Amino acid sequence: MKSLRTRIAAILLVAAMGVTLSACNKDDADSSSTSSAGNAEVSNNGENSGDANSADNNNGENNTPVFTTDANDPTSFLKQEITFGMDPSESLTGNNAQDPTEAPAGQGGNSAAQTVIYTKQVVVTEAGGVAVTDAKGQDVTEVVTEVQTEGSSYVAAPISKPVYWLDMTGNSDKVFDGEIMYLEFKIKEGTPDGNYPIILSSPDFVNWDEEQLDVKTVAGYVTVGDAVPTQQDQIQPGQLTISSTCASGKVGDTITISLNIHDNPGLVGMLFKVEYDSGALEYVSSEALI
Repeated sequence: MKSLRTRIAAILLVAAMGVTLSACNKDDADSSSTSSAGNAEVSNNGENSGDANSADNNNGENNTPVFTTDANDPTSFLKQEITFGMDPSESLTGNNAQDPTEAPAGQGGNSAAQTVIYTKQVVVTEAGGVAVTDAKGQDVTEVVTEVQTEGSSYVAAPISKPVYWLDMTGNSDKVFDGEIMYLEFKIKEGTPDGNYPIILSSPDFVNWDEEQLDVKTVAGYVTVGDAVPTQQDQIQPGQLTISSTCASGKVGDTITISLNIHDNPGLVGMLFKVEYDSGALEYVSSEALI
């Protein structure tokens, strides 16, 4: 059986934490010292976890990971509630550097005229403006393409933020399906009608045996204004998948996106990225569900 040190090191490596762990093993005689060494390792790499938490609070952040250990159980070494927007490689230092792809606050972007091509659904009317109806009396609609050119503050600004979760407690894989996190976004002023994808990318999912799992991703879309919603890809039954739900709204609305996991065979750690257009969507908040 592989040592606990090997398991932890492999899983943290896959999760891109960049932490070097001190030697430890699963022998009962060394259990206590192993747990203590693990705690010391976390503290040393964190350069004082208390200071890191204080720094986060001063910055108005609330995404510092909570590491838990059980001195009586060396397998209960590390646990991290699912978080959004925190680089796991920074999780032990309290760093909250701004994503380099995100525009600095206060910069409204280009005010030059923007040309946007989008589709929308409209009611078919007769020459006099009367709506055309079908045999059931329902309005007949059709999809039309429009070109919109106007002054706008919108500038596309793709951004990528990580989602990270780790739970090595209980000496076993965790099996769960369904919603794992809510993300709230506000549709920014000046955002043209259209569909803005919420792309899930670069998944790293690991089980207790240090095996990387095959994960598929399904993007969601935020439909703004009168645009016709983009059809979401189908989720394949029996295939481990992470997906984003879709939402719609108008400029100024706050919408909620759900991140979901499907057909989870069991895992202890996952890391993936959420990519979205920060020129159109302003991140508001997140809620952990696992």
